[in-house]
Amino acid sequence: MRLLALALTLAASGCAAPAFLGNTGRVTPKGDFRVGVGTAYQVNTQAADIVKDGRDAAETLRARTTACPGGTGDCWTVADVEPVVDAAFRFALVAPLSTSTMISGRYGFAPGFDGGLRWGSGGYGADLAWQPFGPRDASTPGLAGTLIVGYGKRSMGTLGDVIKDVFRGEAGLTDWSAAFVLGRQWKEFAHTYAAARYTLTSWTLTVIPDLPIIYDAAEVQQRLLGTDGSGSIHTTGGALGGALGYKHVFVGAELNFLWTAGNARLLGRDRDLGSFGLMPALYLYGQF
Repeated sequence: MRLLALALTLAASGCAAPAFLGNTGRVTPKGDFRVGVGTAYQVNTQAADIVKDGRDAAETLRARTTACPGGTGDCWTVADVEPVVDAAFRFALVAPLSTSTMISGRYGFAPGFDGGLRWGSGGYGADLAWQPFGPRDASTPGLAGTLIVGYGKRSMGTLGDVIKDVFRGEAGLTDWSAAFVLGRQWKEFAHTYAAARYTLTSWTLTVIPDLPIIYDAAEVQQRLLGTDGSGSIHTTGGALGGALGYKHVFVGAELNFLWTAGNARLLGRDRDLGSFGLMPALYLYGQF
């Protein structure tokens, strides 16, 4: 029943959403701290199909169980198992329905430069930012631009836990990111910004099956050897956002547009991981 338990998690859990920017186009002034908290939710064009495939596969497994050799327990054929494994891989790598809440801190360590750390329900990360132009004083309005480069780790949520704890496999996502944010401050109480962003995600998803399957051992071994245990995904896109507040405390909202491209060889077949996603985010920050 381990495989069935995995299938039933598909519609209820996914990996953490990519980190939102939450940057208005300015670095933290030298010697100042900035702390914040926010949440993001991602949904993309593969969401409906992947969740439906996972649900349908679980129902198929329920209906097609057969007695294991020796008459003890339930078993399935390779043909019944394949769509479940396919849905699990796509759900884990594409994150069609995902959310994350994080807290963050930044410090301005030099004029035009700051560094940040973030930690949340689905991962952690660090980044460095450089503001090449525009006012750096928080009280001065005007147009400014900031380049941000970062590194982060994301989990695969409950699905990743099942892969690690039940299948004794490995699951994880590592992000290398770059973004440029162009923003304008209006008086001392409003910010608007637009951004371009790119993320290279390296994934590891190794499942060592311990499944009750009736099969030709040679056939299954051949197909499992045709499954990628690691790979990469490219995500490009942009963001629009704004923040309102006064002097030290601001509330912000952001909408990210994300195009994901990549492929993986699963059970001997090439799977397209391309999709388009929307990721709204809300956040609160204070700068002192």
